[in-house]
Amino acid sequence: MSSNRKSWHFKNFLFSNEAVSEVLDFVTMIGILMLSFSLIGLVGYPALKNAQEIRYTENTRQSFIVLAENMNKIAMGNAPSRGVELKMYGGSLKITGNSTIGINATIFNVTASSNETISLLEPTFMRSIENSVGDTVVAYEGTGVWVKYPTGVILNPYKPLITYNSNVLVIPVVYIAGTSYTSGTGVSHLNVCQEGIPSAEGGCGKPFLTYWGNVSNITITITGSYSSAWMDYFKNILKWDIETGGTTARLNTTEKMDVYILRSRIHAVLT
Repeated sequence: MSSNRKSWHFKNFLFSNEAVSEVLDFVTMIGILMLSFSLIGLVGYPALKNAQEIRYTENTRQSFIVLAENMNKIAMGNAPSRGVELKMYGGSLKITGNSTIGINATIFNVTASSNETISLLEPTFMRSIENSVGDTVVAYEGTGVWVKYPTGVILNPYKPLITYNSNVLVIPVVYIAGTSYTSGTGVSHLNVCQEGIPSAEGGCGKPFLTYWGNVSNITITITGSYSSAWMDYFKNILKWDIETGGTTARLNTTEKMDVYILRSRIHAVLT
């Protein structure tokens, strides 16, 4: 009798409004949880990943500014070699590229008493050191630091060391030798050494300096992955003109100037 009474109460509960309410509450909770997980997967995770890549890119940018300061000490002949640590965030770190720089100018020939156009520097390879963070690339090239984003926008957080003052123009040209490559996470070590003219003490060398006088109407042509940002640098920072085609910058001046080209061949090894 007692068993039948319990069975009757259970059946009565199943078909009651109270049972329906309990089931609806449970289904609602499951639905909310599934919706929350879906929103986290669709919105939260990509946003978190994007914020993480932005932080990683900024860290890499800062480390490449330190790298540039050390590389440029070698390029300017102030140090024979340097070692730098670079943090990696799952991308690749490599010495690569086929960028070039060429320099032409008008020079007054005293003997002929006339102007003539000559090449101060035939197109010469520069190459770069690149560290990728996702689809963003941070690079050292030509004494400057360049950040290339997936959209194609290129920023220049550390300016090249080209200077023009009191009719004296100094152009450092850096060729990076080596084919080192590494990838993954952790800390990588970069050792760089000047391979130019061997020093009297032996070991690493020094840069090679070329001087030109009575120069006017100088042009610098740069090709490679960062050429558009180079032209922005010439136009907006140095106030040079950009020729048709977008890879050549021109400095026109009626006064004669002295031009110094400081060429470096820096050997880089990643470990």
